[in-house]
Amino acid sequence: MLHPDRVLNANEKAVVDAIRNEIGVPDVGTKMTKVIPQSDIYKYLYDEKFTGVRGFTAVDEHSANLKTLFENYEGARLDYDGTMFKVDHGGNGISTPIGAPDKFYGAIEYIENDPSKLMIPRWEANADNYPFTARGFTGSKNIVLPEFSYERGYARAFQEGDILNIIDSETGNVATKLEFNEELGWIIVD
Repeated sequence: MLHPDRVLNANEKAVVDAIRNEIGVPDVGTKMTKVIPQSDIYKYLYDEKFTGVRGFTAVDEHSANLKTLFENYEGARLDYDGTMFKVDHGGNGISTPIGAPDKFYGAIEYIENDPSKLMIPRWEANADNYPFTARGFTGSKNIVLPEFSYERGYARAFQEGDILNIIDSETGNVATKLEFNEELGWIIVD
């Protein structure tokens, strides 16, 4: 019922909505994870405009089984038009030629402290935002992953102790672990 091409009848939609409403929005103190493409890692480390987590994010517990870049790509449906996630040679998404696959990707781990800024994304699904389902879940064939999005324009500022893992795309192993320090920025740990 979650595949983005599937049109739900009224009863199916009611069931999916009830399940998603039951899951709700995470509580204060919930560990969250934001996956970022290799091309954005440098920006998060050094660009002054990248001061926090924006857009779509996931509860860490929900996405914990997604280890490799391909598993995240498929499970979190990162194959949208214009995606910067590169899992193979050539074009990904619908029409963007992007070259060689990424050797790494990033995962920002943080504790949610203001869930009032999170929403269940249910705005209209259309050809421009495919594979978005508007059901509050990703449209994956292999995993049911509840989606969350921060309000437009909001960024959850990085805080002391947030983690940025740089992860090997093929193995899912952490290659470099950084921790956010409010005075120094991102510092390598471990």
